[in-house]
Amino acid sequence: MVRVAINATNPNVAWRVRDALASHPLLGGATAQITVIASHHCVQLEGWVVDEQVKALALRLARRAAGQCAVQMRLDTCLSALV
Repeated sequence: MVRVAINATNPNVAWRVRDALASHPLLGGATAQITVIASHHCVQLEGWVVDEQVKALALRLARRAAGQCAVQMRLDTCLSALV
């Protein structure tokens, strides 16, 4: 599940990144829970993903959709959450 944070100061970019992530089958289902927070200078992805490959996919899709904004990730993997 991918959602936009209520405190996003740049909602257009936040929704564009959210739509890009949610449209992918691995990110739109139960393999990730990501919150998109966008300001005018950066996009932050917070939450968790099932593994490192899904994390890399989320980063790649977010960078494409974010345009000129930098992308920062605070995504844990399920394996690191279990340790």
